[in-house]
Amino acid sequence: MKLIFINTKARLLGTHRLIIPLFFGLNVLIVSAQTIKPPIMGWASWNEFRANINESIIKGQADAMVSSGLIDAGYKYINIDDGFFDGRNADGSLRIDAVKFPSGMKFLADYIHSKGLKAGFYSEAGSDTCGSMYDGQTGGVGVGLYNHDQQDVDLIFKTWGYDFLKVDYCGGKALKLDEKTRYTAIKQAIDNTGRTDINFNVCRWRFPGAWVTSVADSWRVSDDIGANWNSVVHNFDKNAFLAAYSSPGHYNDMDMLQVGRGLTAEEDKSHFSLWCIMSSPLLLGNNLTTMTASTKEILTNLELIAINQDVTGGQAHRVSDDGAGLQVWAKNINGKQSKERAVLLFNRSDKAASISVKWSDLNLVGPATVRDLWAHTNLGSQDTMYTTTVPSHGVVVLKVVGSGAKLQDVFEAEYAWINNFNVYQSSTYPNQAEELIPDQGRAINDGTCSGRAKAGWLGNGLDNYIEFRDVFTPVAGNYMLTMSYLSGQDRDATIIVNGVDTVLTNLNSGSFSALKDVTLNVALNEGYNTIRVSNATGWLPDIDKIQLSNLNVLGN
Repeated sequence: MKLIFINTKARLLGTHRLIIPLFFGLNVLIVSAQTIKPPIMGWASWNEFRANINESIIKGQADAMVSSGLIDAGYKYINIDDGFFDGRNADGSLRIDAVKFPSGMKFLADYIHSKGLKAGFYSEAGSDTCGSMYDGQTGGVGVGLYNHDQQDVDLIFKTWGYDFLKVDYCGGKALKLDEKTRYTAIKQAIDNTGRTDINFNVCRWRFPGAWVTSVADSWRVSDDIGANWNSVVHNFDKNAFLAAYSSPGHYNDMDMLQVGRGLTAEEDKSHFSLWCIMSSPLLLGNNLTTMTASTKEILTNLELIAINQDVTGGQAHRVSDDGAGLQVWAKNINGKQSKERAVLLFNRSDKAASISVKWSDLNLVGPATVRDLWAHTNLGSQDTMYTTTVPSHGVVVLKVVGSGAKLQDVFEAEYAWINNFNVYQSSTYPNQAEELIPDQGRAINDGTCSGRAKAGWLGNGLDNYIEFRDVFTPVAGNYMLTMSYLSGQDRDATIIVNGVDTVLTNLNSGSFSALKDVTLNVALNEGYNTIRVSNATGWLPDIDKIQLSNLNVLGN
């Protein structure tokens, strides 16, 4: 038996290019690249100004983005976020508040473009904007896209020349519209313009569902963010188990940044770092004209920004959690099968604490070089792990490069593609209880399980399945799959691998708090494989993880 380790450095082939490797035996060949959209970087008006905006304010923010050097760090978008409507004209076209914006919206887009920036616009999936419903902006009544999709989209993008569209859901919710239907129709209207450079954000204040990954460039996964630590952590936690839905050009959005708006300096660093390692859009929410030097230093950390803009397109997984606020998060960078990791040591507690990360938990082998991305300091080669003290509410962010990397052979269920996963809960904004949709797959925290979490409420329907994607092996062959599960009842599961179904019956671990393993042989193809677990007629057991034995060994 011969171990196969990945020990090849991928090169970036130009700005924002996706490297697609093909594996032949022990070699990695870079064979092609395609342009992708990284998470957008820019500024949005809502956090600082809400609906109290005007032409002068927006121009001033655009000017400041250039003069401050933010543009050189990658920030490009100036997004005008509600507060500028004045109803509709007799022909149904949008009317803009001429007092706030006397020169009109095309002029403003042209002005933003003249600075080398991109211009962002706001709308609503229903009829009335959030500002009209909650901020007294009467001009926002009836200006939503509903019944005006193509008319408005053509005006915004073909006539006025904007580059980004955020679409809210206050009016859509009031009308009880189907969100998948509405946002899909809006995406079609955007496609009908013929422009392929438009960035589309779905603002539904929660993860909308797996359908959104083929509709939008980004989508909100949480409530509106507040300028306080609890809100930052709350929004981060809403994204904890959504990594399966992040991919090159399509990202989970934890909302605009609150850096420079009242958090402590340590919390600002943590806030920015969390957004970077989770590949969330980086839309600044502070006043750029009064930005302090310390805020600018955080927002222009090019090493952190590179983690956010990494071409691999994934977001971090939770590597370890002591249950008391000390966590390690990590993601692969510069390729899914690279030996490079971005690692975030996160101290959520109220006291400074020591946190360690083990190379084995990162699928790295041999000594690894470590760089501190906030201190901008190389920390040398470490044999098996790295330990440091992390301040309260603080982070340490590392780039770790291993001597080699072994193929991932353990796949936690909470990070798998859960097809019906959607977060429905009582929401603090817009202050109405959400309709609870029960009995659908979801990730659930559970200290019994290996990653302190599992996937539950699976099965009992054709679409309510779980898929472990990106199961990679360089050699086709038969492998042993072990599934760890929890169930206090006899339950069945169908494992589907490359068109072959294996039915497992009477899966019962004794209780829903006890783990048990079941094993089976599966045939994997060379390259990437998908392993689906389903039960169309009954419930699946809760699933902790799957593990493939000898994945780093030549198949038989």
